[in-house]
Amino acid sequence: MTTIYPLIICGGKGTRLWPLSRTQSPKQFQKISGPESSTFFQVAVQRHRGGIYQDPVIVTGVTHRGTVVKQLREIQSGAQIICEPMGRNTGPAVLAAAHAISRKDPDAIFVVVPADHIIEGPLNKTIEACIPAAKAGHIITFGIAPRYAETGFGYITDAGPMEGFDTIRRVGGFVEKPPADKAQALIDSKSAYWASGLSMFSASTIIEEYAKFDPRTAAYVADSVEFGSNTPEALYLNEVDFAEAASEPTEGVVFEKTDRIAMATLDVSWDDVGSWLAMYNISPRDQNGNVLQGDVIALDAMNTMVRADSRLVSIVGLTDIIVIDTPDALLVARMDETQNVKKVVEQLKASHRTETEVHAEAKPAMVPFEKQKELSRLVDSDKFQLGTAEIEVGRTVILDQGARNRQVIVVQGSVHASGPGWSKIATEGGRIYADENGPVRIVNSGDDKAELLFVTLEKLEVGAHPTMSMVSNG
Repeated sequence: MTTIYPLIICGGKGTRLWPLSRTQSPKQFQKISGPESSTFFQVAVQRHRGGIYQDPVIVTGVTHRGTVVKQLREIQSGAQIICEPMGRNTGPAVLAAAHAISRKDPDAIFVVVPADHIIEGPLNKTIEACIPAAKAGHIITFGIAPRYAETGFGYITDAGPMEGFDTIRRVGGFVEKPPADKAQALIDSKSAYWASGLSMFSASTIIEEYAKFDPRTAAYVADSVEFGSNTPEALYLNEVDFAEAASEPTEGVVFEKTDRIAMATLDVSWDDVGSWLAMYNISPRDQNGNVLQGDVIALDAMNTMVRADSRLVSIVGLTDIIVIDTPDALLVARMDETQNVKKVVEQLKASHRTETEVHAEAKPAMVPFEKQKELSRLVDSDKFQLGTAEIEVGRTVILDQGARNRQVIVVQGSVHASGPGWSKIATEGGRIYADENGPVRIVNSGDDKAELLFVTLEKLEVGAHPTMSMVSNG
C-alpha cells in the first residue's frame, strides 16, 4: 500500500494574531483555545497520523527546532525535521523536503499541510482517493466551496473533469486575493473554489517541475541538501547554497505554470484563522456568546472574547470586543476591526519594539558567582561578574547591545544565536559575544533545557549582573 508523507512547513509570522503570535513564536506553535489545549501545529500533525501516513516531514527555521521537538514529544510523534538557515518561502522548503526524502524513498508522495489551519471533516478520505493521480504525475491542489466572497483568500477555478480520473478536475486558473467585486463574480460563476493551502504530489514530480521552471533555484536547493549537515536530530540545510534560492511560493513557481496541475474538492469545515475574529468564530462560546480563556470574570458581557494567559482579567458590560492579555502586551479591539491588528505590529516594528518578535517575561534571577561552588576559585577576582540562567526549550534570551567583554558560555544544551548580520549554533563549551551593532538573540533550539553562564570581564558595581533579559516563545 502506498503511504504518504505529511509535509508541514512551520514558517510565517501570523501578525494578525498579535500579541499571541510573534516572529519568534508564530501562530502555529500557540495553543488554540487556552492553556490546556493543543497547538495548531500539534493538531495538524495529529490530523495526518496512522493508516496511509508516514511520520511527518517538518520544515522549520533553526530557531524553532527546539519548539518543534518539544511539541512533537507532547503528542508522542516522530518526524523528519529539516532546518532552514533562513526563510525562503514555501518553494525552496517543499523542494528541499522532496530531495531529502526521495533519497531514501524514490516513490515518496507528499501532502503539504498548513501548520496553522483548522480543518474538520473527511479530509483524509479525499487525500487517499487522490493517490493514483499523484502517482501518475499530477500535482493536486485542494479547493473548498466558498461560503462568501472573501477577499483575503486565493481562488482556484474549475475547468471541468480530468480524463481518466474521477477524483480530480482540470484547473482553469488561479486568482490571488481578488477585490470584493471580483470575489463576488467568482462566487456567482459557481466554478471557483477557495485555495485551501493543501496540495499533493510525488517527490519526483515536484523536483522535475521545479527544475523546468526555475533551474537555478532547483540546483541550489539540491546542493543545500547534498552538502547539508545530516544529524540524528535534524537535517540542517547548507546555508551558502540555500541562501541563493529564490524566495518564492511553490504556487507561483510551479503550480500556476505546469500542465500537470489538477484540483480536488474538499467537503470540510476550513478556516485559516487569520484574525482574532476568526479565532472567536472557531471557539466554543457560553450562553452569552462569550469566549473566555484563562482566569476571566465576565459581567454583563456579550459576544466578547477574552484570553488571559498569566493573570486574572475582569470585564464589565462589553459587547463585540476582543481582549488578549499576555505578560508584556495587552490588545483591546472591536470585533470588526481585528484585521487591523497588523497595523499595530507595523508601528511596533517601526519603533524597533521587541514585542513584535518575542514574548517578554521577568528577567531571570541571576545566580552570583560566589554561589556557584564549581566556580569558587573566581571569587577573589576583580575582573569578573558571573551569573547563570536555565532556558527552557524554545525560549529566548536577549544579550543587550554592547562590547565583547560581555559573553555567554553554553554550559549545557544547544542554542542558536543571531545578531546583526550573523548567526551561529553553539553547543556545550561554545561562546557567544555581545555585539556593538545590536542585540543578540539566543534561542534554545535543542531538545532539553539549556544552561548558560553569563560573564562580564570587568568589575561591576555590587549587585550588578550581566545585561540580558529573558523572553519566551510562547
